[in-house]
Amino acid sequence: MQALKTLLQKELALIWAGHRAVGIEGGFMSFYTIASQDPWRNKEEGWCFWFDEAHTDAAIDQVIVLYRNGALPNTTPLLNPIIHALQPDGSYHAVGSGVFWATSFALGIATLTRDQIIRPHDKGVCASHVHRGDNHGAGIKMLGFSKEMLIPKEREGMIVVDGCRELYNLVNSSSPAYWGYYILSGMSYLCLHGMFLHPSIDQLFPEDISECTPDEVVRNHQVDIQLVLDAEQCWEAYDRLHTLYMHFGQDTRNIEHNNRFFNLCARDLDLFDRTGPMRIGSDETFEFIVPGLIPRGAVTLLAAPGGTGKSSVAHQLCVQAAIDWRDGEERPLWLGQPLNDDVCKGICVYFSGEDGPAIINARGALFDPEGRALRLQFHRNEFHEKEITFGEYLLALRRMPNVSLVVVDPARKYLSGDENDADVVSEFFEAIEEFAISKKCGMIVVHHLQKGARPKNTREVLDELRGSQVFIDRPRVVIGMCRDEKHTIVGLAKCNIPPTLGMITEERIFTRNPKNLELIWLPGESGVRRDYLTKEELDALELAEFQAQLEPQNQGHTEG
Repeated sequence: MQALKTLLQKELALIWAGHRAVGIEGGFMSFYTIASQDPWRNKEEGWCFWFDEAHTDAAIDQVIVLYRNGALPNTTPLLNPIIHALQPDGSYHAVGSGVFWATSFALGIATLTRDQIIRPHDKGVCASHVHRGDNHGAGIKMLGFSKEMLIPKEREGMIVVDGCRELYNLVNSSSPAYWGYYILSGMSYLCLHGMFLHPSIDQLFPEDISECTPDEVVRNHQVDIQLVLDAEQCWEAYDRLHTLYMHFGQDTRNIEHNNRFFNLCARDLDLFDRTGPMRIGSDETFEFIVPGLIPRGAVTLLAAPGGTGKSSVAHQLCVQAAIDWRDGEERPLWLGQPLNDDVCKGICVYFSGEDGPAIINARGALFDPEGRALRLQFHRNEFHEKEITFGEYLLALRRMPNVSLVVVDPARKYLSGDENDADVVSEFFEAIEEFAISKKCGMIVVHHLQKGARPKNTREVLDELRGSQVFIDRPRVVIGMCRDEKHTIVGLAKCNIPPTLGMITEERIFTRNPKNLELIWLPGESGVRRDYLTKEELDALELAEFQAQLEPQNQGHTEG
């Protein structure tokens, strides 16, 4: 039982830290059981144990005794996270809380969908799946660390705080008997609808928290409670339809406006999108991670034959975007373009499905010899170990408040099936597009070409992509790379962004520096390969044509 005790110690330390973060010092929490068998089954009903932070271990010992190592019949206590003050008459008075919480179960054989999990995740709430037997999506445990003290209030017969019922409503499951209870991690809870388990408190967090203090973890995950309340209000106002909720956003000031025009458009999203020049709350500008190449909030495919250096190029961009550049410091170029570091202040995530730590570290030492890329986060195929899909794994990353860039290298390592299966590839793109849009980050997917492909230019790259047609249709931008003897050619094989926004239209010619693997853009005309006229050349032609048209008129005027 030592492992369970350690797990409970970590969980309670985080909750105590959540209270301290909003100025609540001292006071008592309690473990308890309900005074009936509905909805929780317990051997011992109506039990309660109050404890302060100094006596947390003693309280955990009491819990473990009642739990009997999971052997039935037993008692699995619940936690009341609200801080109480001990009164002179021996009673306890609710004071406040630095945390809010909710429990949502998928009953019967149901499994929570990705949409149900996205909504609390996107508000910064720590959450992960609850298991029931082999069903690892049988519910969700949610814990939010508030930026302000929350005042206890009675709601539906329970003493809770703001955010609890709202979180449950956002998940939109049909388990109203359980929403306000806080279940402890590592313990199986027997109830009217089966036995549920949330395996570990660590799973609530997208990052490894083992080296962090509880106070550091809380500081990194505090949530503005008003964002949760507003999101729930919008969820209800948009008829609990996920498409509308994601489409319209969570600004409560826009509810009346959006609903009015949505109704005028026969509640048809496509018709709504085509109505009016600009709606309140819509983006006013199109932004880039790398101007002319990598847009924010969209998917960019980076495709090339093997050995062209596409992984090195993607890794290099992650490094550059993860460095906090000093004022006045010269920024390196990426494929000849400057990095827009104004929008690169968050975590940069690199999924490396083929290259192991040795190669990653070797490349990293070349790109970042001083070790300055402190915001670069590496992942491999951990989602396989957790027996979840890549899309579900991305949900954990969505809890990070600021993500600037994500690289998935290569796509085929993160598909749930055959890369030639359109449904499989579409599922993959839906997950990464949702992530890119919700976090407004750059999303780069590295993809291979067909075996033996030798494109002569970057436009031919599009015809040589491996797998389903979806790889061509879904990305907003496709950057192609190919070899021309000792040079590397880079250009846009596909672009659904207007050239007026500064998209790079020519193919660029690079040579590779063997010392640091950096692609160096050749200077002047030697660095450009194109089959079109530049703006300057077009202007010159137009001027020449205009002058030619004027010449006869000038001659006639002179003769007269």
